[in-house]
Amino acid sequence: MELTFAVARTEAEHADVLRLREAVYVADQGRLADAGDTAATFDRFDAHAEYILGYVDGTAAGTVKVVPDSAAGLPCDDTVDISELRAGNRLVEFGHLMTLPSMRHREIGMALMREAVIHSAREHDMTHILGDFFVDDSEGLRSFYKEIGFFALHEPYEDTRFKGAPLSLVAALDVTEAVRRARTEEGRKSRLLQYFFGDYDSYTAKEAENADTAPAAG
Repeated sequence: MELTFAVARTEAEHADVLRLREAVYVADQGRLADAGDTAATFDRFDAHAEYILGYVDGTAAGTVKVVPDSAAGLPCDDTVDISELRAGNRLVEFGHLMTLPSMRHREIGMALMREAVIHSAREHDMTHILGDFFVDDSEGLRSFYKEIGFFALHEPYEDTRFKGAPLSLVAALDVTEAVRRARTEEGRKSRLLQYFFGDYDSYTAKEAENADTAPAAG
């Protein structure tokens, strides 16, 4: 399996995002009636959001949305007050992480999330990642996210945009703390911490190296 990534920029790539949404949210889960009828909800941050696509052998298999904080705010502002978290920090929110039903259980979702972390580190120098996640059976944050270091910002709530979905929970991750934990003896035993943050310094180091070797303008 050859997995490649691209930030959606062309009309064809944005069409791939809509096809994935149709396949997952409408056809598979039945949580939306129409994948295109989301302008007032999911898509109102698209003017400055970025969709990262994952392609398996050239076919779009999954996507994740990255929304950097701006004057327009973040999607989670509708649910929780993050003004204290904003002070002195740079925030991004991840959302709509999905993979085709036929491509699940192949860790494509994890790979997309890692790519979103790398992209956000290089492009936005983020200090915190936020996400609006479905809860587990105990109505808490799922163990996958807790192991990485996400912490809940409020009580679970019903997201009325999704029909028949579990309760949701907005959570945040302190990236500096996650990187620190990944370097501890205990953190080195965590596959998830190592996968996302074990080589974190190389994300920005590679970008700096590329800048150093780029030809001078003019």
